[in-house]
Amino acid sequence: MSLTDKQIFSRRRTLALIVFALVAALIWGVSSLFAGSGEPVAQPNESATQDSEPVSELAECAPGVVVVEAFVGTEAGEERNSYAAAANPAIWYSATNTGIADCFFNVGARVTFFTITSGEETYWSSRDCDRSGLVDSTVTLKANEPLMATPSAWLKVRSSSEGCGEGQPPVPTGGASFFVKAEVNGVISQNSQQFILN
Repeated sequence: MSLTDKQIFSRRRTLALIVFALVAALIWGVSSLFAGSGEPVAQPNESATQDSEPVSELAECAPGVVVVEAFVGTEAGEERNSYAAAANPAIWYSATNTGIADCFFNVGARVTFFTITSGEETYWSSRDCDRSGLVDSTVTLKANEPLMATPSAWLKVRSSSEGCGEGQPPVPTGGASFFVKAEVNGVISQNSQQFILN
């Protein structure tokens, strides 16, 4: 007795369903084997990944993004513009990333310079100091958060190829007016901070 087309189709459909069920069971069994205990596999925390971006992914600060400002005051970091005869001014700088993203910037002593002038004359330059051993220091400048350097005393002396510290000739005092500028990694301070030596 021959099978009708309808019976043949019905048997093929049944066979296809059985094969599909076997394949699905096999796939489920293999995935269960690799899943171990059947606990959900932890997925990366998207917010944690975004918040903890590796420092190595930050870029160098683009030209023009960093602003340097010169300061003069006390070694405690208090600004002052007038000094008694027995007092030595302290000089320092701030570096501010004016961009919208954090970036790398070199603020090392090797690339930091101060210049003190009066009128057209340069009285003191840290370029005349012994700079051997000074190194780079690359830091992360956070957007719009000024980084303040540590104040350093100036001994009120002229600098020259002979040096920049003790033993150098003193600068004029008695009301003489001076200006200090800072340069950090090629960025020159936008201001020239004035102070008076009495």
